[in-house]
Amino acid sequence: MHGIVATAQTDLPSDSLPSAEQRAFTEVLWAVSLNDEDLHETVLLLRQPNGPVWAQGQDIQRWRLRLPAVPPVFHHGEAYYALDGIKGLAYRVDETTQSIAIEAAVELFQPTTVSGTADSPSPVSPSFGGFLNYDGFAQYVQGTTQLNALAEVGTFNPWGVGTLTMLGQDLSGTARITRLDTTWTTDMPSRLTSLRVGDSISRPAGEWGGSVRFGGIQWATNFGIQPRFISFPLPTLSGESALPSTVDLYVNNALRLRQEVPAGPFSITDLPVVTGLGDARLVVKDLLGREQVITQPYYVSPRLLSQGLQDYSYEIGLVRENFGTTSFDYGRFFVAGTHRMGLTEQFTGEIHGELLKQQQTLGVTGSVLWPKLGVLSLSLAGSLRGGEAGSLVAFSFERHARWLSLGGRTQFTSERFTQLGLEPEQPAPRQTSQVFITLSPSDYGSLNLSYIRQANRDRPDIDVVNVGYNVTLGSLGYLSLAFFRSLTGDPNPTVGLTFTCTLGERRSVSLGGTLQRDNDRAMLHVQQNLPRGSGYGYRLLASGGTTEQLEAGLSLQNDVGLYTVEASRFDDQIGVRGSVSGGLAFLGGRSFFARRLTNSFALVQVPDWPNVRVYADNQLVGRTDAQGDVLIPQLRAYDRNPIRIEQADLPLDAQIDTFELDAVPYFRSGYLLTFPVKRSRGALFRITLATGDPMPAGAVVQIIGQTEEFPVALNGQVYVTGLDAKNRLRATWQGQSCEIELAFPETREPVPDLGTFTCRGVTS
Repeated sequence: MHGIVATAQTDLPSDSLPSAEQRAFTEVLWAVSLNDEDLHETVLLLRQPNGPVWAQGQDIQRWRLRLPAVPPVFHHGEAYYALDGIKGLAYRVDETTQSIAIEAAVELFQPTTVSGTADSPSPVSPSFGGFLNYDGFAQYVQGTTQLNALAEVGTFNPWGVGTLTMLGQDLSGTARITRLDTTWTTDMPSRLTSLRVGDSISRPAGEWGGSVRFGGIQWATNFGIQPRFISFPLPTLSGESALPSTVDLYVNNALRLRQEVPAGPFSITDLPVVTGLGDARLVVKDLLGREQVITQPYYVSPRLLSQGLQDYSYEIGLVRENFGTTSFDYGRFFVAGTHRMGLTEQFTGEIHGELLKQQQTLGVTGSVLWPKLGVLSLSLAGSLRGGEAGSLVAFSFERHARWLSLGGRTQFTSERFTQLGLEPEQPAPRQTSQVFITLSPSDYGSLNLSYIRQANRDRPDIDVVNVGYNVTLGSLGYLSLAFFRSLTGDPNPTVGLTFTCTLGERRSVSLGGTLQRDNDRAMLHVQQNLPRGSGYGYRLLASGGTTEQLEAGLSLQNDVGLYTVEASRFDDQIGVRGSVSGGLAFLGGRSFFARRLTNSFALVQVPDWPNVRVYADNQLVGRTDAQGDVLIPQLRAYDRNPIRIEQADLPLDAQIDTFELDAVPYFRSGYLLTFPVKRSRGALFRITLATGDPMPAGAVVQIIGQTEEFPVALNGQVYVTGLDAKNRLRATWQGQSCEIELAFPETREPVPDLGTFTCRGVTS
């Protein structure tokens, strides 16, 4: 083999000639390999006699190599760079095979950035429609009957969704109807914000604030309208490879991502890790099987925001009073706002303010990540009420890890401190503290300890200790142990032990007991959960001890509702309860009974094809009705919901481009999803000439006015699709043609045989 090996040593001089024609260049077409990888391409190169090789700048960039910082020469208007002028690059020319093998150092490649998380899909603007949800509850206890009801009416259009909720109480006696909420919500997914007009709940300050129900306007960030958007900082791992490679990401030894990366340096951002403290391990394997491992510890907390990201909520309105008992009781006017911002990847700041006529509050919070320790937060706030000042100081810490998680929070307030969530003259607790510890050793269960203290000014203090232990006992089930004790007042501890055995996917049995002074109990609980589709569930409860209790319940669920009946006996009291719930959707000019429509939903249309099975997330959710429609409830808003129809339920002559579509609905809105299914309207028939001879094989038949052609087989047989009730067809062969008048009858046969037709009027 004859070849030339060249290695870049120095840059070309700055006075490089501007034109290749002024040099002795030869054009060559060579196959190129890069770092032992065949690029499967032939490129035009320039070569000087026994000198360097020059490559086009666009080819160098296509190979993802950096352009050298030297002047190029121009050949036919294209810029060429000497490969010898690229430091870290060597090449070998093989004259016999007309090829060039380039070896480039990793640092010469352009870096690649890959995101470890997927983008959220874009929702489709909803149609006009509405829905109605209803719940009815009846109870009979010791000769007394009570009937309650809850109703929700909603409407949606491309500008948002509005809901009205009403509560009916004691409908069998002194009936009372109460309005609960009336709200119009407009979501803007591209801006990650939502506008709510009407009844809503104010957003509290993250570490110390309170919230209230109010009527008014709320303008707020809403990360939930992009379900795959991650608001908190995620770790980044970087590496490099001389060849295209496969990257496997392991988080705490579990495979979370597999990604192909090209040669050169690369970074994988927004790694899909679990929150808390953990280890990320990147295994890089190139085309030659060489492997490298990159390990990095991390700490991720949703209490932080990514650098530059903002999270806010601004409210203005009237505080709602006596919610659930009165319909239009609005009190104090207020303006409130909360604004958070990720100042760095490890520090998030927050400011929160409240303005009322006789009350003002302002506070700030800073949260900082200490990577090897956890997240620490400090809050400072001040208030004015009737000219008297108050203050608040709060500190919190948390650390979450696989085996040990712990944290705590303590808050101190002065006597006159006030904020939303407190009644006008209600004093804030003097001190509130909470500490928790969770131990989760592998295969030994989980131990949880917590301590809560609240020192009040106007009522007794609260001092509580909780201990819980949960462990899985293999295929037998799991065991739970709980201990509770108050450290103030009457220190009457409670100890509970429960063993739960699962019997299949939906059925379980629990056996347990509680030890408490003067109130020991033993309990047996058997239940079967409802399926996702139609079916039934039940529960049986029996407990004995100081008091005796027996309960039995049966629940039935179908496509249009949920029905429950229960009976119980507590000591000598016997009660019977029953409930019904369901919904009604209005979409696509039709109405459909359904279960409660608490999430988004879709009307799936397979026009004119009844009894076609429809699946959501590979679960059977319904069959089309006589018009080819079926309502699919419980869809995830702003996320992909794969909807599939059963191919076997369509006739053989059905034409369809796809059997699966994604529904991406807006919040609590309806979505029209139409599968483009149509009949091929095809038929088999035989063509003869006026002489009685069959149409020659190989002739072509075409419906006049259409472009598709259909070949004629032996004995003049032909299969044609796209037929109307009346058709004119033209047959062409060997420079001759003739026409046929053909009627297509309505039939359910997938391939009807229309018989024999004579093609008349042969012309050349």
